[in-house]
Amino acid sequence: MTIMLTPKAALLLSTITMAAIDGKLNRNEIAIINRLDGFSLSGEWDLAISVWDVTPIDECVTLIAQILTASQQRVAMANMVDIAMADGFLDEDENMLLRAYSSAFEVDDADIEKIVDVITMKNDKSLF
Repeated sequence: MTIMLTPKAALLLSTITMAAIDGKLNRNEIAIINRLDGFSLSGEWDLAISVWDVTPIDECVTLIAQILTASQQRVAMANMVDIAMADGFLDEDENMLLRAYSSAFEVDDADIEKIVDVITMKNDKSLF
């Protein structure tokens, strides 16, 4: 079976995989995904969920990497890092999935480091 995802559905699928990898969803993770989909359940959302339902996570990573351009991959990576760190820490499953995406994507390590630095700063509430 050939799976045809649009770039937006691939972006949503990437965030779904990251939100679901630790087995629990929190409202901050859901808010990030909702923001990407315009706070409505779209056909893109339905497509992403239908792929998620039947596709192993490693195949999702490969599929997403094939569909997204390098620029789109950076956007996806930023949103996945934001989801992974939404609860204030990066657990082992999230870290391993981010590493799988970084290996599959055409995003260099320097860009990933910048993304992590910005998301870490964005989510740092200790100063307030």
